[in-house]
Amino acid sequence: MNRAFKIVVGSLLLLSICSDLKAGGIEKAFEALKIHDYFKAKASFYKSMKKDSAASAYGLSVIYSRNNNPFYSLDSALLYSKVAAATFFNGTSEKQQIKFKLLGVDSVAIDKQRTVVNQKCFVFAQEKNTIDAYNYFIKQNDGASEIEQAIVNRNQLAYLSAKATNSSQGYKLFMEIYPQSEQFDEVNARYQKTLYLEYTADGTLASNVNFIKENPDNFYVTEAQKSIYKLATKEKSLSAYLSFVKAFPNNPSVPKAWRNVYNISTQVRTSKNIKTFLINYPDYPFKEELEEDFVLSNRKYYPIKNNGKWGFVNEALKVVVPLVYESVSSFSEGAAAVMLNGKMGFINKKNIKLLAFEYEEVEPFLNGLALVANNDKYGLINRSGETVVPLIYDEIGETSNKYISVELDGKYGFIDKKGDLKVGLQYETVGDFYNGLAYVKKDGLYGIIDTNLYYVVKPKYQWIDNLKNDFIRVQKEGLYGVINRRGDDVVAPVYSQLTEIENGYALAIKEEQYGYLDLMGKVLIEISFPYSEGVINWGLFDENGYARIISKGKFGLIDTAGNRFVPALFDGVGRVSSDMIAVKRHNKWGYCDYKTKLKIPYNFEYADHFIGDYAFVKKEGMYGMIDKKGGYLIEPKYEEISWFDDQVLLIKENGLYGLIHVDQTIVLPPVYVKIEFSLDKKLIRLHSHNSFEYQPIETIFCNE
Repeated sequence: MNRAFKIVVGSLLLLSICSDLKAGGIEKAFEALKIHDYFKAKASFYKSMKKDSAASAYGLSVIYSRNNNPFYSLDSALLYSKVAAATFFNGTSEKQQIKFKLLGVDSVAIDKQRTVVNQKCFVFAQEKNTIDAYNYFIKQNDGASEIEQAIVNRNQLAYLSAKATNSSQGYKLFMEIYPQSEQFDEVNARYQKTLYLEYTADGTLASNVNFIKENPDNFYVTEAQKSIYKLATKEKSLSAYLSFVKAFPNNPSVPKAWRNVYNISTQVRTSKNIKTFLINYPDYPFKEELEEDFVLSNRKYYPIKNNGKWGFVNEALKVVVPLVYESVSSFSEGAAAVMLNGKMGFINKKNIKLLAFEYEEVEPFLNGLALVANNDKYGLINRSGETVVPLIYDEIGETSNKYISVELDGKYGFIDKKGDLKVGLQYETVGDFYNGLAYVKKDGLYGIIDTNLYYVVKPKYQWIDNLKNDFIRVQKEGLYGVINRRGDDVVAPVYSQLTEIENGYALAIKEEQYGYLDLMGKVLIEISFPYSEGVINWGLFDENGYARIISKGKFGLIDTAGNRFVPALFDGVGRVSSDMIAVKRHNKWGYCDYKTKLKIPYNFEYADHFIGDYAFVKKEGMYGMIDKKGGYLIEPKYEEISWFDDQVLLIKENGLYGLIHVDQTIVLPPVYVKIEFSLDKKLIRLHSHNSFEYQPIETIFCNE
């Protein structure tokens, strides 16, 4: 068939189609649609459905997708867009396709209409913004480009719904329905946590055990194990830790429990205690550590400072802990408090960090507990680093007592060593327990409680003294008296002033006179001496049984019977030596014997008592040492002088300290800021500016 023939045939076919259009109703439907005559167009499209299905369905989809007519229905628009596509590609002849194209209906138009409908359906789903709306769109609008976004939106709504419900069941259902969602991992994490919280909502040991048993793969098994440890050992006692080890041998905190058993059993780390512990607990899993502790327990470590950095040396003065710390304490219970980079923690004698450096303030361990602080709030930790008392208090008292005083927001009470509040924060102030008693203040008055936390003395005093002995001073209605530890009156409150017991006696003042009471509150020396200003400072009995008195402006001494041992003849009286007394006249000091006969002339600005055959004196602003004949053993040439050892003197010259022998042989030149014994008296610590060092005592005193 040549080209001319094809053109003729095509022209005839087109004429035939045009003739059919003129004769059919489909073109009338599109003409009505064009002029928005939707009633006529809709009726005509329905009539043409059987004959011209694809074009009619297309037209109906257009009508239903437009919201400017009463037939607006996106469901119908979607339905007919699908019918148009299905019938156009299946059941529409080539002749019909050509015919429909003249009406503006072809595959491109049908696809475009489907896209328009999908877009409108998606907008509708977005406006609804519900899971059902998105699910409906996803199901009905297959192939739509908005499907992926609809899934994202739906999943987000489902996630928010599950999150709002916040139940393990809700999270589990989400994961079952939306396993491919981008929120799956987060929902799974929430599911694991919520399941754990639901199982253990009652906070009991049993619920945590049951959770692990039924959910061994849950993320929070570790948390449950920690809770089991905390709950099982809440008593913080030896028996609690041992029971935990036995009941939960696979718990990750078993090592910590064992170490607490060790710490409680050997608070004082002596080799004997460590050996006894190993005998008592042969199953202890860290025997190598015990062996190291055994070796280290008998070793003395001493703080050392150089160029502002601290460390430790041993008895041989070898550095055993490097000088890297900003401060250190002495070792206590096998641990030393140290500061590094502005934070404090604890190390052992191997310089191993025992606890994290996370505190602003710490104190050495005492009876297994250490005071720690951050942000001016105090708490207590044990040797394992566990918080026994949370860091919530403004002040915490002595931890050696059964009950520990605490302060919070200006109110005081008592906690036990587990941190439980035993006496509510109801007091205005409290004291630490001494020998089973503590004072408390409530409503402005003081009382006393015992270790059963019962009142021994109900609050009725204006003031109560310390409770270290059975001579407890109290103030009532402005006057002072004494009670005993049972709260019984020992001395009625009749004195205007009353000192504490010193060297067995108390000074009592009443009506401008004073006398002395003994430890039982009995008047030892009648209240008959005229009161003088400052008598409570200079009028107390010394360790030799003598007290100063004043009469007509002159000083003398009395003994414990009230007898005048030295008549009031002097401007001042010093301490009594074995056979001489330092006395003052005309603003100078000398020495007399017990009969007030002058033995050493008044030559000094100050005269100390004799120790053995020597006494320190001051002349022209400088100190020296004399013998009992008044002769200088050491000329007055030092800014300070005092005994350092039996035969060695501490002297200060040009602002610095040194040591000399009594024969004035130089032991150490005066080049040190401070010289002192180590706490155990085995070494001498020599301070320079910003550093100090040690020297063995035998090295320094080798010439004695």
